[in-house]
Amino acid sequence: MGQDLEALHERFGARYPQWLLGLLMLGSMAMILASTSINVALPAIMADFGIGRPLAQWLSTGFLAAMTAGLLLAAWCQARLGARRTVQFGLGLFCLASLLALVATSAWQLIALRIVMGACAGIIQPLAMVLIFRVYSEGGRGMALGIYGLGIMVAPTLGPTIGGYLIDHFGWGAVFWLPLPLCLLALTGAQWLMPSVRDRNTPGVDLPAFTLLSVALFALLGSLAEAQRFGWLAPSAWLPGLLGVACTVAFLRRSRTCERPLLPLQLWRHAAFRKASWVALVLGLGLYGSTYLIPLYLQTVEGYSAGRAGLLMLPTGVVLGLASFIGGWASDRLSAASMLVFGLLVFALSSAGLGLAGHGASFLALCGWACVGRLGLGLLLPAMSTGALDVLSSEELALGAGAITFVRQLGGAFGVNLLTFFIEWRHAAGGGDAAAEVLAFEQSFWLVALLFMMAVVPAWGVRPARR
Repeated sequence: MGQDLEALHERFGARYPQWLLGLLMLGSMAMILASTSINVALPAIMADFGIGRPLAQWLSTGFLAAMTAGLLLAAWCQARLGARRTVQFGLGLFCLASLLALVATSAWQLIALRIVMGACAGIIQPLAMVLIFRVYSEGGRGMALGIYGLGIMVAPTLGPTIGGYLIDHFGWGAVFWLPLPLCLLALTGAQWLMPSVRDRNTPGVDLPAFTLLSVALFALLGSLAEAQRFGWLAPSAWLPGLLGVACTVAFLRRSRTCERPLLPLQLWRHAAFRKASWVALVLGLGLYGSTYLIPLYLQTVEGYSAGRAGLLMLPTGVVLGLASFIGGWASDRLSAASMLVFGLLVFALSSAGLGLAGHGASFLALCGWACVGRLGLGLLLPAMSTGALDVLSSEELALGAGAITFVRQLGGAFGVNLLTFFIEWRHAAGGGDAAAEVLAFEQSFWLVALLFMMAVVPAWGVRPARR
């Protein structure tokens, strides 16, 4: 018989919640390190394997797409397998994929392994929030969430910074073994600290729907990637596009009729939730797109080393963490709509500033504009959750939290892909030389600014209806 949280609490005493919180932070930080550190390694991987941006971006978008799909399996895995087995299986497979990446001989092998790693991250990460809510049910939940949030804000900062330094000294393979120490610590701790109870009678997951969703995601992303390389008229571009659209329609139809859908479409009957979803989509693009775009710009255009590019990202993480605390405090006092609008405009200002900075801008100027963007994101994150969930009933809260996270991750996966497409298009249109490369990146920053300004319209409508 498995051990539940109450039995573990009794076994380890009053400090058990703190021990579990530390373990959950280790696992989440490992996943985030893997997600963000790859971006400073892309130029080195591109040079080593002789590939261009359209193929290299799969190392980021493949991870994010698989993570997006994996999110929908997390609740079922925890119920059916138990938290301990889910974490051990997910982290074990993640470690194996990371080790195999070190001996990969082609770009496609690396991409396939990144997809496996992303699926593991998607299944594992949501468990942390669920367990924090349960173990701190009698008080201290707010402080625990704040500490956990600070930990996962630190990871995106440390990933590019430490990863960049290691790449300069040990090569791109360093980004694959960077998360391994944290994974091994979390694997070891899970054996003692994670609850192992499971419900063998949990209804099976809707595998046809999950298959349709996974095929739709990768087919649509593949269509965009192939169009970057060969144009829209190439069969390798439009055939996956048609397949992706067909699978998306089939997935939505099945979600409408299934008794236990993977994605509860009824949540979008609320106008505020629909509008918050548009903001979440753009937020995902900004969060993951900027983390992908800025290090690539610094190394490709400005000639920074991986270490120096990572160093520039260090202050941005500190600003993001502080802004998240300020945003959480302010979201209790100001309306979600006003917070969202302000955060969107601040991030748009940051992107426009990076677009205007021009080739040869100083380290401090680039770092300053990047920090302004993280200030905007920090204000957006808590306001988006508040605005999306305020309109839901208590029975819908858990479903709504998962759905809005899914939409944000979806925005990240397609955002990175679309930004790569835009850069390649503008680079070719400008003549394909170094000057065109600079202009293409500048225009991509302006594109992000425009998208965030457009998102102000739905953001202003994120208001709870009177009930």
